[in-house]
Amino acid sequence: MRSGRRGGEAADLHRASVRLGLQTGLLVVGVLLVVGSVLFLVYERAAGAAADQVLRATVGRIDTPAEAPPGIGIVIVSKRGQQVSANLPRGFPDERAIAAVRRDGRTRQHDVDTEGRAYAVRTARVGNRIVQAVQDRQEREEERERILTALLIATGVGVLLAGLVATWLGRRAVQPLARTIAMQRRFVGDASHELRTPLTLLSTRVQMLARRARREDAALSADVEGVVADTKAMTDILDELLVAADNRPEADRVPVDLTALVRECAAAAGAHAEHSGVDLGYRPPAGAVVVTGVPTSLRRAVMSLLDNALDHADRHVEVTVARHGHDAVVTVDDDGPGIPADQVPRMFERFTSSRVGSETSGRRHYGLGLALVADVAAAHAGSVGAGARADGAPGARLSLVLPLRRRGGHHTPRHR
Repeated sequence: MRSGRRGGEAADLHRASVRLGLQTGLLVVGVLLVVGSVLFLVYERAAGAAADQVLRATVGRIDTPAEAPPGIGIVIVSKRGQQVSANLPRGFPDERAIAAVRRDGRTRQHDVDTEGRAYAVRTARVGNRIVQAVQDRQEREEERERILTALLIATGVGVLLAGLVATWLGRRAVQPLARTIAMQRRFVGDASHELRTPLTLLSTRVQMLARRARREDAALSADVEGVVADTKAMTDILDELLVAADNRPEADRVPVDLTALVRECAAAAGAHAEHSGVDLGYRPPAGAVVVTGVPTSLRRAVMSLLDNALDHADRHVEVTVARHGHDAVVTVDDDGPGIPADQVPRMFERFTSSRVGSETSGRRHYGLGLALVADVAAAHAGSVGAGARADGAPGARLSLVLPLRRRGGHHTPRHR
């Protein structure tokens, strides 16, 4: 079983590293595409400007077709007739452009595609001559294709290297987190295991005391039976922590009657309420309200809500269970000072409590109770909420919302 757990953790670590590598690779793809596109556009503009500059300079300075630079064919029309360079492409000169320049003297430049090649043609009047330069752009097109291919290859290689390096770095970055989680799991498991032995002894002693009390004092027997139930609940909680620490599959969920569960929790919190001088009331609905879940987890969540309300209440706490559409809602109202608006968003986070130990209980508050309620709600596809009381009276309302059990024994998880 342990080797299976280690294998599962190793698989999780591997998946996290691969995801990080893929995300980094995609980021590199985006960066390279942006940089490559910018470089390509800059090259296109610069190459086009340079080609145009060579074309203009050739037309303006050439004296004879023999002086034509490589890649440019020349046509010179003067009083002595028409002269052409030896490298003038087929299909040229462009007589229409020459006639138009002879007619109005305006310089003309345009692109021509012929026989599968691209040419730039510039025709201008220079002195008493008309000069036409035909520049072969095929070499520029091929150069552009070579640069584009090089950019694509560089992008692919960069993505591959970035993904591999990011996966390796991601694995190194995730390993400390995995070790921390393993240490936390070991601590919870060890602490829960060590607490089970004294708790088992305590439960045994209390059961023996309960049998003696039943024979001697009925009132005392009821109180002792409550202690027996509390020790059993603590044992269940420790078992649940051991399951979580051992990373085993989630416990099978069963139908849970919230009406009965909340009634039991209210009865268990009765002693705390009496000691605090608070009246604890429970209003059950008509009929059962059934959800699907882990009873110990739900009991722990409800007890945390009650404990929080009793710590803040002045004189009264009211617990209700109701149906709202497809949900079951447990609400706990108190008549305490209420919840400041700036504290509501952080109420269900760990270690956010600002309370110190009360004079009556002397307990220190760590801000874990409501965080555990939020965890339980999330694990059951539910939610928790906090705010003012619905009736407008002073105090606060905490609510636990869970999906009702549907026909067929399942509920539909909601995506929030």
